[in-house]
Amino acid sequence: MILRSLLVVVALFGGSILPCTPMRAQSATPTFPERVVRIIVPFPAGGATDIVARMVADRLAQAWGRPVIVENAAGAAGATGTALAAKAAPDGHTLLVATGTTMTLLPHLRSNLAFDPVRDFDAVSLMCSFPNVLVVRPDLAATNVAELIALARANPGKYAYASTGYGASPHLAAEWFKWLSKTDILHVPFTGSGPALPALLGGHVDMMFDTMPSVWPQVLDGKLRALGVTSAERVPFLPELPSIAETLPGFDVVSWLGIVVPAGSPQAARAEIAGRLASILRDAAIVQRLKELGAVARGTAPDEFAALIRDDFQKWGRVTRETGIKLDN
Repeated sequence: MILRSLLVVVALFGGSILPCTPMRAQSATPTFPERVVRIIVPFPAGGATDIVARMVADRLAQAWGRPVIVENAAGAAGATGTALAAKAAPDGHTLLVATGTTMTLLPHLRSNLAFDPVRDFDAVSLMCSFPNVLVVRPDLAATNVAELIALARANPGKYAYASTGYGASPHLAAEWFKWLSKTDILHVPFTGSGPALPALLGGHVDMMFDTMPSVWPQVLDGKLRALGVTSAERVPFLPELPSIAETLPGFDVVSWLGIVVPAGSPQAARAEIAGRLASILRDAAIVQRLKELGAVARGTAPDEFAALIRDDFQKWGRVTRETGIKLDN
């Protein structure tokens, strides 16, 4: 009876069952992703890094038809979550939101990191960049970067800048600014934008570097004056605001967010993730939401992002050597 049924099937398919062979081979080939994908965010929930990660996670889940969960693992300025991701299985199903601070700055400031950004991760894609803004109190006698430099040079040690914390990107931006401009400006560190901004608004300090979302509402209200962005070029959505590099050539401080995976993850998985991210970051709604966060949408191939990380790593090595900044011995 079984033999007769088989003969009927063979007859229906022209005497051959070979057309079924490719289908079996195709089903045996694993597709990516095969299961739940997690994105580790090495910072608390609610911040810009977390917001961007969750936007991307939602779109990836829609594209893949698989759950994509965001896991916040905050601590040690991002080092805790980054070290956690470095120990994950290199199968492409654990992604890390990498930042300029965790990947290219902290290694030069701390000698006891539990990860190596070059050895332990493979680059996937740059998602977006956040230029900082140099702002001053509106009654300061400087309407542009050149005037600020001249004012500081004429009055060494008289003026002070607030930072969001020792070793954070705004602090490094200010110290590099001082080094390039040959000025002496006092550093007054705070524990974040929350306490630093009122000090500037109250006139207790004279200037600060900070992210655009933190300071731009006060600029629009006339409570602060923006002198320039820290990126090498002007940002597309604020073309009237000069870059500091137009006055200080070579100055380039940009916070960025990207996706990396544990070293040794399959190249096919990296290419799939990068392709999906590129498509997501071209979407008009995503571009607009990032703009509202003060960010510029990117989306790059893995080799492009790897080159950016290498260049940024070398730059911050040079800056920390020139400024002498170190967080431990």
